[in-house]
Amino acid sequence: MVEVAVVLPIFLLLVFGIIDFGFYFFVEHTLQYATREGMRVALVGAQLKDEDGLTLSREDSIKKKIRDSASLAVDPSTLSIHIFPIGSDYNDPLNWQDLPANAGNPGSYMRVKTRYTFEFLTPLIGTLFPGGMATIEAQGTYKNELYST
Repeated sequence: MVEVAVVLPIFLLLVFGIIDFGFYFFVEHTLQYATREGMRVALVGAQLKDEDGLTLSREDSIKKKIRDSASLAVDPSTLSIHIFPIGSDYNDPLNWQDLPANAGNPGSYMRVKTRYTFEFLTPLIGTLFPGGMATIEAQGTYKNELYST
């Protein structure tokens, strides 16, 4: 009994830590996948349709594709998605978080950033992170193809 009392808490911490970090990495991978899928829609100038069959703007099409692709792992409404043009130096513009979504023109260099706040399930693991949460960010840079508008 004494051995079980000593070993069981450590064993449970390891098991729940593996589960928690496993889910964290699953969400991280899914977010990167979803961002990449949104970029594929973006670079060819595609426009998707909403549930009512109405054509969405390019920006809304990108966001819809990202949210649909990430919905397996996260609540899509909690995602923060930013789409903005970048310069020839590939740096983010100042205050990119405040810029309105802009999918750019044919030939433009663009960046998509998707953010999600992950909350750890295990309280002891959560204490390792501020507020028991970690921000996951996926991003990608692409050049719009020379599609016709």
